[in-house]
Amino acid sequence: LPVQLKREIKMRKFMELFNLVNGRPLPEEELGEASRLRLVIKATLVSMAFAVVWGLAVGSSDFSLAVSNIYKLPMVLLLSALCALPASLLAWKMFGLETRSTDLVMGLATCNFAGTLVLAVLAPIVALYYHTSAHLGGKLAMAACFLAMVTGWVVLFRAVKFRTAEIVSFRKVCGPLLVLLLVHMAAVIQFIHIASPILPEVTVFDGGMDGVLGS
Repeated sequence: LPVQLKREIKMRKFMELFNLVNGRPLPEEELGEASRLRLVIKATLVSMAFAVVWGLAVGSSDFSLAVSNIYKLPMVLLLSALCALPASLLAWKMFGLETRSTDLVMGLATCNFAGTLVLAVLAPIVALYYHTSAHLGGKLAMAACFLAMVTGWVVLFRAVKFRTAEIVSFRKVCGPLLVLLLVHMAAVIQFIHIASPILPEVTVFDGGMDGVLGS
């Protein structure tokens, strides 16, 4: 294939992930279960790569911390998603939703992709402040985490809403999505505790759910 055509194919495949984020309808060739699973796997792998970028940025002032973050952040991302899926899929079925359960799985993958994309985009400025400011690096890192979290939540609700709007009301979808968010956050907090330290500073999340509730 010509080089230009190869580049266009690669760009089209990468843009598929952004189509997931903005909730655009999938093309006919992407409606099968195998194609949906491929998109979920691709979004998850790219999210893990973005998480590595973030881990290197927040650990850039400490070489050993940066190296350990290469596996810590993808581990937290992947394992927390796997912990959240069973309960949320059960809720999806118990609410009697007559849509594909893969809509929920794709929503979770899209949530992680959008959130880690925000972290990767902000990684350079966070690394800059860790090296040039005595106090603002950690605060900026935490602010970026909260922004990524909110972005992921918004994208999750929007993506699932767009993909199920013609079949069920959005109010009926909100129940399983809330179950997903609660279980996912509970898992994320505990895996951060297991993987800590991730940031050079000690945060409330380093103590896991005990630390969060105790605060």
